[in-house]
Amino acid sequence: MAKVTLIQAQKQKGRYNVFIDNKFAFGVSENTLIDFRLAKNLELDDNQIEEIKNRENINKAYGDAVNYLSYQLRTEFELKKYLKEKEYDLDTIDEVLERLISLHYVDDDNYAKTYIHSHLNTSNNGPKLMEQKLIQKGVSKFVIEDQLAEIDQDILIENAVDFAKKQIKKSRKNSFSNLQQKIKQTLYQKGFSNEIIEEAISKIDLQKDDETELENLKAMINKVQKRYPDKNKLITYLMTKGFKYQDIKNELE
Repeated sequence: MAKVTLIQAQKQKGRYNVFIDNKFAFGVSENTLIDFRLAKNLELDDNQIEEIKNRENINKAYGDAVNYLSYQLRTEFELKKYLKEKEYDLDTIDEVLERLISLHYVDDDNYAKTYIHSHLNTSNNGPKLMEQKLIQKGVSKFVIEDQLAEIDQDILIENAVDFAKKQIKKSRKNSFSNLQQKIKQTLYQKGFSNEIIEEAISKIDLQKDDETELENLKAMINKVQKRYPDKNKLITYLMTKGFKYQDIKNELE
């Protein structure tokens, strides 16, 4: 049997050095000190010393995890990765995670719900993009699907409309055909479904203005004519930009 000969407070508040048989043995937190009723002259066998060290390791990992969670919500995957990087063993990590999950400090359902709600209010991202981001954070696909199913479709349409209007302002010099295509493409890239995209476009009520279309064609010709001195190549390029062949031909003539 070994005997505790000294318990000395560290400079760090709530931490103590434990000396066994007049030699430093290990450091412990106040919680570990209380849990094992460590005191001077207490006799410990090898198994008890190992148990104290294991408990202290778990308590330290728990403290690191709580500190990591204090800055923002984290997923189980993120927390596990963080503790691995801190070089804790898997048994310790699993025990810490189990404790935090039971206290609802880590809750992937709540994380996904909060993440989706936040992005609906602060960004124009659609469900598919949200799903990709949550998968990267290690959230289960089943959890994601359940939370995405709760989204109000009217909010999605409203966000898609807002984003589409911004694209119209940026692309106002494009042909009408190219503008429509660009809006659909960017909305799809933002993670909206085809159904939401079509609904959003119908609410914008895009209409072709022949005068604006002609002005955009003239501007495009002036911009690229030196790049395409060959008339046929110029026509081909302009058609790829959504302008009609007859309009291009008339303007060039």
